[in-house]
Amino acid sequence: MEKVIDCPQCFDTDKCFEDVQEEFSSYLCFNCGFMSDSRYEVGSLKLIDSLKTTPQLVQDKRFVDSKRRIVWFPAVINMGELGMIFPEGVKDKGDYVWKYAKVVEIPEDLRKQYDNYDKRLDIENAKTFKSNEFLQACQEMGITKDIK
Repeated sequence: MEKVIDCPQCFDTDKCFEDVQEEFSSYLCFNCGFMSDSRYEVGSLKLIDSLKTTPQLVQDKRFVDSKRRIVWFPAVINMGELGMIFPEGVKDKGDYVWKYAKVVEIPEDLRKQYDNYDKRLDIENAKTFKSNEFLQACQEMGITKDIK
């Protein structure tokens, strides 16, 4: 079951969602782009294990939701064939932008350079969105329709 919640990061009241599963809840704010999971309780093994493979920028931007006692992070959204949305740091500013990278076909004559794959994530030509434009990145990807 999905329900709208007040975002503890940006305080938006209509674009932050909790998806209640049987054993946990996941959270995503389409306004600020932060996400969490009820299993990311402060000090939990799930959180500690997750931090081991989390990029430094995402770790640096994390914050504790004092109401739920869970940690929130900038989201990394991987939608397979649709591509990926991820945060990228802005050098010398201590800030970040959102990047949306599409999946592109690899020309047959270049596939050996890519372990014979026929598609790849086009990070080099990723579209850039300001840190407050996460929803626009999602719209560009085509995963949101009815959010204002």
